[in-house]
Formats: sequence, C-alpha cells, structure tokens
Amino acid sequence: MALTLITACGGGGDKTVYSLKDVEFTLSGPLYEGPNPAQYTLAVDLKTLLGDKYKEGVKITNAILKSAHIRAVDSSNFDGVNNFVVSLASDNPELQMMELAFMNPVKAGTIDANLSVSNEVTAEDYFGEKQFYIVVDAGLSKDIEADMIFRGDFEFELSYK
Repeated sequence: MALTLITACGGGGDKTVYSLKDVEFTLSGPLYEGPNPAQYTLAVDLKTLLGDKYKEGVKITNAILKSAHIRAVDSSNFDGVNNFVVSLASDNPELQMMELAFMNPVKAGTIDANLSVSNEVTAEDYFGEKQFYIVVDAGLSKDIEADMIFRGDFEFELSYK
C-alpha cells in the first residue's frame, strides 16, 4: 500500500492532506444479497501523518474525508452491487460508527466508483485513537459465490495544532 503525505497550500501550515492509496478490501464468498462489509485497519501515527510538521503534543483538531474512490481489480466490475457505503469504526465504545461516503446506485458495468462524501461529518476523534477501521459496505442485489476484491483510495484533510 502506498501512503502519501502532501502539505496543503495556505492556512498557516495547520492543514495537511493525508492520502491512502491502493487499500485492498476482500469480501470472501459466498456473499449474500444485502450488505457485505470489508474493513481495513489504519494505525494512527501522528509522526507519519504530519511528517516534519510533527511536534510533541500536537493533536488533530479536524478531519474531513475529501474523496473516496473504489475500483474493481482483475478486470472485474461491480455487477451485482447496488451501493457502497464507507464508514469509520473504532474499538472505543464511545465512538459510534460514522458514515462518510456513499454511492447509490452503482450502475451495471461500473469498474470505478467515485463516492459522494459528506463534508459535514468530521472524523478527528478517530485520529485520536491508536487505530481505527475503514469499513466499505457493498450492498449486493443478489447472492454471489465468488470472492469480491476491490481497492480504495481515500483522501483526508487534517487540521492540527
């Protein structure tokens, strides 16, 4: 998995863009009609997230998912998928699962899905944990016997102080 850190322009250096590229998700068959979740565990390391801007005691004060892109692998497509929902989850019982992006409907033959993101939902509490989970839920229109593998790219805008 490639990890990219890009400093955002302007804002006095208190914002950065954190990108996750080629995150693999596998739904193991048989899969059944309805929701089918797959997850990726993201270990939170502020030194890695902020790079040379990291200072002891720094905290993420705001985190917004700016883009979510899911694509099929191995020349397959998303036939049989009605919708995608991207959520965050945590082992911390005080943090409720939070939906950040969706695509509904997913058109037949689709191999690339650019999801609609919610700019009103912030995820800074998740970046205060040691780890959290990116959950992609594929809503299926029918049962599928085979595994479904796809990759995702996610970009967060992080504010810190």
